[in-house]
Amino acid sequence: MRFGLLATFGLAVLVTWPMAIDPAGGLLGHPGNDVWNHVWGYWWVGEELQAGHVPLITDLLRFPGTSKLFFIDTFGALWTLPVQLAFGPVVAYNLACFTGFWLSGFASWLLCRHVCEGRFGGGDRAALVGATAFMLAPHLVAQAYNGISETLTAGTFALAMWTFLRLLERPTLLAGLAAAAAGALCMVSNAYYGLFAALGAVVLTIAMVAGRWEHVHWRGMPAPLVVGGALAAALVAPSLWLLAESLEGPSAIVNRDPEFVWRSLISHNITDLVSVFRPGHTYSPDLKAEHGEDLLIVTYVGWVTMALAGWGAWSLRRGRDRWPWFAWLAVFGSLMLGPYLYVAGEYLTVSDRKIPLPFLVFFDAFPIFARISHPFRFVVPVQLGLAVLATLGARRLPWSWGIPAGGALLAVELLLLSPAPWPIARSPTEMPESTRIMAADPEVGAVLDLPMGLPNLERAIYNYWQIAHARPSPYSLNEPNPEVLERSRLARLLRVAEAGRLDRLPPQLPELDLVVSGRALAGLGVRYVVMHERFYLRERAASTLSLLRVALGPETTITDDGDHVWRLTIPDPHDVVATDERPSPAEAL
Repeated sequence: MRFGLLATFGLAVLVTWPMAIDPAGGLLGHPGNDVWNHVWGYWWVGEELQAGHVPLITDLLRFPGTSKLFFIDTFGALWTLPVQLAFGPVVAYNLACFTGFWLSGFASWLLCRHVCEGRFGGGDRAALVGATAFMLAPHLVAQAYNGISETLTAGTFALAMWTFLRLLERPTLLAGLAAAAAGALCMVSNAYYGLFAALGAVVLTIAMVAGRWEHVHWRGMPAPLVVGGALAAALVAPSLWLLAESLEGPSAIVNRDPEFVWRSLISHNITDLVSVFRPGHTYSPDLKAEHGEDLLIVTYVGWVTMALAGWGAWSLRRGRDRWPWFAWLAVFGSLMLGPYLYVAGEYLTVSDRKIPLPFLVFFDAFPIFARISHPFRFVVPVQLGLAVLATLGARRLPWSWGIPAGGALLAVELLLLSPAPWPIARSPTEMPESTRIMAADPEVGAVLDLPMGLPNLERAIYNYWQIAHARPSPYSLNEPNPEVLERSRLARLLRVAEAGRLDRLPPQLPELDLVVSGRALAGLGVRYVVMHERFYLRERAASTLSLLRVALGPETTITDDGDHVWRLTIPDPHDVVATDERPSPAEAL
């Protein structure tokens, strides 16, 4: 046990390096991806809990008004809360990512060792090869690059499968409770992995019935299954209910209606069959070229992993010993490919019709699959199945140096030759001077950060800066154009200027309209407008400044790092006389 803990800890240090020696110096993940939204979520959950609130409603996003939000990595934010209180959300987020890799390694080591000892015995070192194949999986490394922290909890999935196998082989009440606890932990940490664990349990059970009946103690199974199932349901139900509730209604920040999910499946979150086997930094789909995003979809499983897994499958002399893991790979491998077969950058067709795959059947038959917008994440159980077989293959390597050499070759391929960038990019943690100015102001009010036209995930840095000033913002999570800005004459002209379409600006600026629109922002409760010049091209910054100076007057402050800050005076509602002729602030926008 100690060997597995220490060895996988070392691998976690390696894959996240140099985070281990500088946990506060940068956020794990590329700054053009989801990292800003996720570290904001850690901070927001902590703030809500300290205020005595359940973190389900926020007025910090989509200003003005409140919205429903269940932060997708609430589990990570909860268990790292003591760290956040002591060292801040940056360290808490980085610790969650590091621990995700470490747990993925250790839990898969436990599973691989368990399977190996049941076949050959003495599987500690061989299991480290399987753990390496799983915790350094290119998909997980790419998800860390994407800044999607909850996907790094794949270790809970491996842990659930380890406890479930032990339950099948020795069905005691304690084993049932352990499997229930591990399954519940898996579900609350990541709903995808909870689904994988439930489906994996069904696959392994059917496979054991079909091929290894004598290894399952069926008489002792009912009581542990009933008690464990009831415990798991009780632990998971509140979290699932809160998640489902947060997705309903117009005030939901995150929406997963079937139409949205379907569009994502067929035009964005695609699995290319070629990408499963192609090394190197070539991506299909190429989200940067097609959508201007830095997110990476990586499903490469590794040729060394496949070679060791193939050798491990061959070493199982009896076909029925191979059957459970072959069935596992077949089920999850087919679901990983999504609703239609996509090869080398295009959908394959027969008679002008796309070739349907099993995922499409599940999507139509089971409501839970209608919420799955990332089928490529099914590569995680595929990688786990390959890791188990790779362990068996490593155990059968000849000579004393076979296992270390196989593990080293595996690590080199996964880290240096796969599509996942390594070392993993880190995002800067510095806060601009303007955030300190706003934090020091005792007057309440929202902030409008400019430019508006940054790509959605890059613009989420404004959410990260909320950690410093805690002021509401009209922006949301991955929402292109906030509704309140769509109605603003000033915002529309600013968007034209940001896009560089100067010919579309009127030859003479409508000063009165701009001044009214600027005052309407203050009437809505906007206290600050901050233009971050670092995000503009020079000529676009000049035209934007011209518009803002007409609408808002001269800047209140220009900071040393290039932020232009306007502090607005929010009118006292008691001083506003409402008449039928006078427009409301929203109408004046």
